[in-house]
Amino acid sequence: MPAYFSANTWGFPGTDRRLLKIQFSFFLMILGGRCNQLAVAWWALQETGSALYFANLVAISIATEVLAKPLLGWLGDKYNKILIIKLASSISLLTALLMVALSAIGSFNPWTVGALMMISGAIAGVRDPLQASIIPLFADEDKVSLALRSKSVMSSLSNLLGPALASGLIYGFGTTFAFAAEFISILVAGVLIATIPNYIGTTDQGEKASGLSGFSMIYSGFKVIYGVKVEFYLAIIAMMINFALFPFFTILLPLYVKDVIQFPVTYIGLLDSCFGLGILAGSYKIIGWLSDRIPRDMCVSTGFALLGCNLVVVGTVSSAFMVPAAFFFGGVGLMLINIPTSAVRLLATPKLHRNRTFATVSFLSAAASPLGSFAMNPLIDRWGVLTTITLLGVMVLLLSMLVFLVPDFRTFMRSQDTQLNNAYLDKYPKAFASAATK
Repeated sequence: MPAYFSANTWGFPGTDRRLLKIQFSFFLMILGGRCNQLAVAWWALQETGSALYFANLVAISIATEVLAKPLLGWLGDKYNKILIIKLASSISLLTALLMVALSAIGSFNPWTVGALMMISGAIAGVRDPLQASIIPLFADEDKVSLALRSKSVMSSLSNLLGPALASGLIYGFGTTFAFAAEFISILVAGVLIATIPNYIGTTDQGEKASGLSGFSMIYSGFKVIYGVKVEFYLAIIAMMINFALFPFFTILLPLYVKDVIQFPVTYIGLLDSCFGLGILAGSYKIIGWLSDRIPRDMCVSTGFALLGCNLVVVGTVSSAFMVPAAFFFGGVGLMLINIPTSAVRLLATPKLHRNRTFATVSFLSAAASPLGSFAMNPLIDRWGVLTTITLLGVMVLLLSMLVFLVPDFRTFMRSQDTQLNNAYLDKYPKAFASAATK
């Protein structure tokens, strides 16, 4: 057995240590990003006394990240993935250093900070699909699901620890130390990534030889999703899920805690933590245990049902025990959806389309989030907070049954990992007809 498999792999036996090293570097960069977000929020409020500046800065960063995924996702299919990650890390390190310098000298300029936030958002948009598309460079087909689980564990840990680390640093030492924590995290991540040989990420020359421009590759990403019907309909369902979940966490949950049950704001943190712990438990243990016992399609349907129950419980039950428990199982449900669908997508998509496919799916999934936010005001005015949450939960529960109507969903989800290689190409050849795929 090669040396990079034989050492401790942090509870994921058989996973390439080099992949875990990259995933840990992503953990550090996401952790630093969470510190940055809270530090920018606090800094903007301190300097301006207005939440509008902070809201605009966050909106600019998120919008840039969402748009960067389909617009720049083709880079990972055309060029060396490892080099792209190294370049992205270098740019992130530079922006983090500038943030530290600006904070240290007390120079808050909304335009400068906004520009740095946009750059960080664009880098995150490039980095996010690469987290999945690099996995086949290090993992055999039968280890892809395990590698996706380790990726989800790292991501959930960063989301749990980031806000706590940032708030502690800001409270104890000030915003400059939070920005410094981001810089150190990205620096360590960059050092780890620098140890990965470039040749691993070398791209097949077929895509370069095809002569496709960047615009053509962006178009082909959307064309593939539309042509691969199982992915197209799953993307539509994901849009409907995010239509409910995004405003639930950003709008309805604060209103529920403040106005309905009248608990302190720390209760929001408790519920968010329970959801994050559910994500961690789901990706680390539960999905592995379930996948040995029930098919992937049933896992996905169960995941939708758990998310729907999370919302329904909040809307109908006032128990101080059941509501946090519902958030925990909601986090588990999210992983029961994401890991099986991501594993099938990664294995069944031809390798020269993987990165932009993940990028396009991510973009489409997030596209309905602002629409959900805009829809909340009239829904709350008409039905109130609790009824709105309950109706959104019922919608998600219905999707848990609707998912079985997706064409070929059961066929792909019940295929063995070793049978999924290029399965989308075999089933939907016209979707990939515009470019070299082999």
